[in-house]
Order: sequence, then structure tokens, then C-alpha cells
Amino acid sequence: MNEHWFEVLRNIGVGFAAAMLVKYYIFLLLAPFHPVKEARRKRRLARAHDAYKNYNPRVSVVVPAWNEEVGIIRTIQSLLRNTYKNLEIIVVNDGSTDNSHRLMLRFQQYITPKLAGSPVRLRYYFKENGGKGTALNTGIQNATGDIIVTMDADSVFDRHAIANLVRYFRDPRVDAAVGNVKVSTGPSLIGRIQALEYLFGFYYKRAHSVMGAEYIFGGACAAFRRSTTFDSIGLFDHGNKTEDIEMSMRTRYHGLRSVYAEDVVCYTEGASTVTGLLNQRLRWKKGRFDTFGKYRRFFFSRDPRHNKALAWFVMPYALLAELQLLFEPIGFALLFTYSFLSGDFISIALGLLFVFITYIVVGLFSQDGINFKLIASFPFTWPLFYFLVWVEYVVLLKSLAMITRGDDIQWQRWERKGVSA
Repeated sequence: MNEHWFEVLRNIGVGFAAAMLVKYYIFLLLAPFHPVKEARRKRRLARAHDAYKNYNPRVSVVVPAWNEEVGIIRTIQSLLRNTYKNLEIIVVNDGSTDNSHRLMLRFQQYITPKLAGSPVRLRYYFKENGGKGTALNTGIQNATGDIIVTMDADSVFDRHAIANLVRYFRDPRVDAAVGNVKVSTGPSLIGRIQALEYLFGFYYKRAHSVMGAEYIFGGACAAFRRSTTFDSIGLFDHGNKTEDIEMSMRTRYHGLRSVYAEDVVCYTEGASTVTGLLNQRLRWKKGRFDTFGKYRRFFFSRDPRHNKALAWFVMPYALLAELQLLFEPIGFALLFTYSFLSGDFISIALGLLFVFITYIVVGLFSQDGINFKLIASFPFTWPLFYFLVWVEYVVLLKSLAMITRGDDIQWQRWERKGVSA
């Protein structure tokens, strides 16, 4: 009887693993076609729109800030160095209690004369603390741009990021875009773990974009066509602690289109401690559960506005992944016990083979060319992902407990060290 149940539980675990492998193999197959799709888009626009080459909209970058004295000036400097000049930078200080306000006033006084005669403008607002959502909305309400870019005050844009971003909005069908965010926190182990996680995670956004199913526009680097988003479906929900996820889902729920802008590169600061990482991921996971609950009608929707790949594949698989994660510790224990008792290590070998194939595909089709260093790092770095599995498992349990009690998440914060890129 015990052997029977052991076999049943093992088969359930294998079934979960097989389902997730199907998803990731589909993603790996689709992702390399993302550059092809974007190249076709550019050719189509060049033929169909005379204004394609002369498209030069006003871009407003909104930077909400709360106690960001460590990196706020560097963030603004990265925007001022950008090659795109029809630019408006709006910094909204959400009642900081550190030295941010004094730094901003001093920097604004220094840089304003240097911007004389330039179309670039820096505008600064200080408001009472009301949360990131209210700071974003203050910036949007005071913005004059046709395209609204939101970025975190602990992030740095590549100097070509905004110019590259504008090219996506030349397509009148594009309503939102999410940039390519890279973690840059120095040589610490936890920083390297997050850098690898972001590398693989954003590579999978290629597959989402190929399917037209991109649905998470992170706060570090996202852009919106103002007329079809904020002017039509409203501003950020300032009562939601993950306002970026809620706005992302709202955008897709109303049938608006989004793309993954891989050449829009943004460097951001990751969590520097295990506690900071746990708190960050708890906010993300609980926020995503809350947003999925709010837009539950999106799942398996037949509404013609809704992208079918997103409604019938990507989002259901996202919930399936959480269910799998809930039973993953038991599954791992059963798998390893069975393998060592029976001498059958095929399941473990196939799992490692899949991870190695992922390294190879991401390394071969990297944005910056073939990345042999990533492929060669496989034997040393793949175990690091099990640390992230542990992090995700802990915050999943905490999220479910909070949902059961009806608790809301609170803002967490870690010690800032600044972006090292």
C-alpha cells in the first residue's frame, strides 16, 4: 500500500514536471523568432507609413522617488545622456525623509542653465507621502509627452534606450512596451543569482511577445501610449501595492497591445540581502495573486478583445506553476528517494538536460551575440536556481496565508547600494 501511494505521488510529480517542460520548450522554440518578428514589423512600417522615419514624439519619463538619495542623481544623469532629445524628465519625490529633496534641488539648480536652448526639460515635484502609485499619477498628470515612460529611481537607462523605445511606438498598433531589465549589483552572490534570473526571465519575454501575450510591465522600465492608456483606461491604481502589475493586466484586459522591447536596456539594483529579496518577492507574488483575482474573467476568456495565447496558455500556466511550486519540496524528496532506491536516475538526468538546453539556447540567441561564457557556466551556476525556488516557495506560503487572513502587503525596503553598471 505504501509503495502504491509512493508511486502515485511520484507520477503526479512527474506529471507536473512534464506540463511545465512543455511550456518551457514552447517558449524556447518561439523565443528565437522574436528578432525576426520585430524586423518584419520595421519593414512593414517603412512601407506603410510615410511618417515612419520622421516620428519624433515628446517623451515624458516619470521617476517616482522615496528615500532614493543613493542613486537618484545617477538615474537622472542616465536620462540626460540619452541620445533622444525630445524629452521631458519628471521626478516626483513622494515625501522622502532622507537627503533626496536637497540633492534634487541642488542638481536642478545646476543643470537647468545647461539645458537652455535644448528641448530636454527636467521638472521636479515634492509631495506628501502617498505611495508610489500616487507619485506616478502626479507625474503623469503633469506630463506633456505623447509617450509616458515609467522607471524606478534606482535604475539607469542605456544611452540609446529612449531612442530605441520610440521606434516601437511608430507602429500605431502598439500601446505599451516593456524594456529589457538587467540586474547590476556588483559581485555579490545574491546579485549574481538575480542577474541570471533576470537574464533567463527576460529571454522568455521574447516568446510572450511573439505570441502577443506580454502582460507584465515592470516598474523599472515600461512605456505607454498616453492617448490609448492613461487617457482612456485611467491612471495607476494607487491603492494597489503592485500598481505596475495591475496596470499591465488592465492594459491587456481592455484589448490593448504590448511588445517586449529587447533593445531598450535598463540596469536596476536588485535586493542585496536574503531578507530584502524575500520581501520584494512577497510583494510581487501577493500583488500578482490580487491582480489575477481582480481580472479573473480574463482566464479562458472568449472576449474578442483578449489575446487567446495569454488567456488560454500563458496566464493559466502561470497559476499552474504556483500549484506545482506548492508541492515541489514533496516532489523533489520523492523523486530523489525513488531514484536512489531504484537506481533509476533518468528523471533527474532529463531535468538537468533540459536546464542545459536552456543555457545553450539562451547563450546562442543572446541579444549581444553568442554567449559562450553563459553556456560554460552551467556546471557551476545551475544549482543557484534552487535557492530561488526556496525563495519563491517561502513567499508563496506567506502569500497564501495573507490571502486566507485577508491581509494586505506593506511596502518593504532594503539598504540601497546603487547600480554598479
